Amino acid sequence: MKNRIFLSLALVFFINQSVISQFSVRMLAIDTVEYIVDYSMKYQQDSANPNFILEEEMVLLIGKSVSKFLSNNLMIGDTMLKNINSPEGFQKMLNDPVNPLPRVRFQHEVFKNMPHGEITNTDHIIGGSFKFLESMNQFNWQLLSETSTIDGIRIQKAICNFGGRDWIAWFAPEVPIKDGPYKFNGLPGLIMRIYDTKNHYNFDFIRIRKPTARLMIEIKDKDYIQTTKQKFFKAREDFRNDIISRAKEAGISAEGQQAAAKNMSMKNNPIELMNY
Repeated sequence: MKNRIFLSLALVFFINQSVISQFSVRMLAIDTVEYIVDYSMKYQQDSANPNFILEEEMVLLIGKSVSKFLSNNLMIGDTMLKNINSPEGFQKMLNDPVNPLPRVRFQHEVFKNMPHGEITNTDHIIGGSFKFLESMNQFNWQLLSETSTIDGIRIQKAICNFGGRDWIAWFAPEVPIKDGPYKFNGLPGLIMRIYDTKNHYNFDFIRIRKPTARLMIEIKDKDYIQTTKQKFFKAREDFRNDIISRAKEAGISAEGQQAAAKNMSMKNNPIELMNY
């Protein structure tokens, strides 16, 4: 019953945001992918419940000059939506039990070195898509002498503070790619593993590979709301705090409003903390 309530809530929001009338995803090519790095992201969505850990496979697409980090499910969904060219096709895809549109928990997309020396972030709050910039050079890494191995690859330890959390990273000097999951970059080798000291967020290397066919780094062609990181965080928090009113405006029942509020209250532990 609870799942049906959440599904109904999601569908009403979906319809109210006129997604069906904007059934296709238009993409703009930015760069050509040279390497694909797959990571597992495990995270504690509710800071008060350490026993409830979510997991999502993430992808780092490394191009000649730009990289893109996003959820693997989001990448799959975007590919599916690019092939839709009618409202009927969109509805058919929604109702397809064999190849359904995958669920995406992490909608944030990170484009490093776009423009040069900066990070372009895109994210979505129901009601709009947002874009903001920040510097790539925001990690004051401290390299340590401790080493280990992952899949036979020598790795070295580094630490930094970012987003209100203390982070421990393990990078591979033998893999000369100064990149990693999420916004992390700037170490002298690919970041193979990184986690915060509270163990709320863990990114673990799965594999690195070359694409088997031509693959582009792309960004959605849409009218983003241009903002700053601080203003986006504030808008996200305002939405969380106003979820009952938003649900009520969407015509959700009182029971559905309470379910939405309960669900939202458990999403209280973002990777970057607001008050740091």
